[in-house]
Amino acid sequence: MVWVNALIRRVNAAGDVATVLHKGDGVAGSVVLVHRRGTETRAFQRLLGAAGDYEWRATATAAAVDEWVERQLKYDPDLWVIELDTPNPARFIDETIVFD
Repeated sequence: MVWVNALIRRVNAAGDVATVLHKGDGVAGSVVLVHRRGTETRAFQRLLGAAGDYEWRATATAAAVDEWVERQLKYDPDLWVIELDTPNPARFIDETIVFD
């Protein structure tokens, strides 16, 4: 998936770490981002908002993250799970990728 590859390159280029925990479908797979930094752990998922736009939302925190991800993978085997080890994951999550 192009978006996942670009995210990993941007995170790593900034001196932080992004790792693929589960490789999903290259065309149609959804993406979950797991942020682990010190004692902080959160999962973010891109969901359809009330206004009809997609937005990233925190869906699980702390110890529940691993359980939540396992349940999501059972439901959606095409899911991409990307772990981010960065002090500010929002700066990468909120960036828009433009293709020429």
